[in-house]
Amino acid sequence: MRKKELIWIGALLVAGGIYIRYFSHWFDRPAIGIAASIRPSLRAGEAAFPVFFTLTGDYRLTSLKVIPLADGKFSPQATPVWHLVSDSNSIPTRAFRYGQGIRGMKPALKGIRPDPLTPGTAYRLILTAGKLTGSKDFQAKAVEE
Repeated sequence: MRKKELIWIGALLVAGGIYIRYFSHWFDRPAIGIAASIRPSLRAGEAAFPVFFTLTGDYRLTSLKVIPLADGKFSPQATPVWHLVSDSNSIPTRAFRYGQGIRGMKPALKGIRPDPLTPGTAYRLILTAGKLTGSKDFQAKAVEE
């Protein structure tokens, strides 16, 4: 092969590598898909309807946080209203309710229970399952008497 042909082959390989790196999703980690839904409450005295979360698959969660959003903006320094961590090996989870205990997970701070959701407040759920992460913003809705 001639020198000119080798240069063109090299240029095409570099262009192909750049395309694969920046325009394809080959190296992206898949995110945990989360859907939030609000269900009618059967308990008397609750200020907000319960929120249920459904995941796109069964995940062994290692961390779960619900953080209130201040004026719709995320602040990593905000105190979570619900924070669970895996103590050893959590069970594969596909769905859960806000505040529910998940087998294999415990509160990040011993003895701390989840705060009740405040109607009209926006929150962000952040999940981690090993190297996978996912987040979902949701808003608590008031129970209308």
